[in-house]
Amino acid sequence: MANSKLQAFWNHPAGPKTILACSGLIWTRYGTVIIPSILVLQKNWNFVSVNFALSVTAMYQLSRKIQHDLSIKNQEVAVVEEE
Repeated sequence: MANSKLQAFWNHPAGPKTILACSGLIWTRYGTVIIPSILVLQKNWNFVSVNFALSVTAMYQLSRKIQHDLSIKNQEVAVVEEE
């Protein structure tokens, strides 16, 4: 039961994948705007690259979920049309 609830939460359209994608984009932008210290006058490119990779990975997972949902919907429509 807990597994199905966790899976439902994970696959929800507004679940953690969407939050990770948005968070990664926000922090990537923030990382290009802030300067970590007064003494260091350069951006923290490690911070930017990690958050960019996070957002790209999350968007890829979201696209896979959307494609899967659409394929299931198309299969259901095909079955209904055959009947």
